[in-house]
Amino acid sequence: MDRNSKNLFLFTALSTIWAIIFGLIGPFYVIHVKRLSGGMEKLGIAFGIMIFFQSLASYVAGKSSDKLGRKPFLFLIAYVNSAILFLYTIIKGTHQLYILQGFFGISNGVSQTISTSLLGDITTREKRGKAVGIFHAIVGIASSLGLVLSGYAVKKYGLKTIFYLASFVLFFSTLLLFGIREDMVLDHKEDYQHDDCTKN
Repeated sequence: MDRNSKNLFLFTALSTIWAIIFGLIGPFYVIHVKRLSGGMEKLGIAFGIMIFFQSLASYVAGKSSDKLGRKPFLFLIAYVNSAILFLYTIIKGTHQLYILQGFFGISNGVSQTISTSLLGDITTREKRGKAVGIFHAIVGIASSLGLVLSGYAVKKYGLKTIFYLASFVLFFSTLLLFGIREDMVLDHKEDYQHDDCTKN
């Protein structure tokens, strides 16, 4: 297995774990936020805050990761989301919810941008569409599995337990990141060489 194939395998495995976890808490996260917000109009504000910060974070994360690499941001995503999921179980007020939604939005923005960028880094141009398609298919199926299991899990173990479990798994899932090797210079050189051959 070459370097990029190994990177893609590990990133797919990591993303699959994250998809199952967020699938498990997904429906109940919305219910939980609705309960904490204290009203339908405040629920809209809570999600508006999340999307606003998500949009801002996307640009900053993309630009910064070009210089710093993608892995530091993947570690950051996991640790921030782990803390956020834990804090969702202990916050009480609407203002606390707004703050947490802001951080969750930042995390989502970073996650989306870095995932797209990393997939571009670790896939070859000739087979990129196929690789990205397989990646999203696997992650999508994992997410649907988490959603299917979510109701049973919450009924058996309780909502807070599921949030605690998700927080724990996200934190330790970063062990997979140590196997991903970033060498973006080589990746870019491969693209440049492809462009030169095309032009010639």
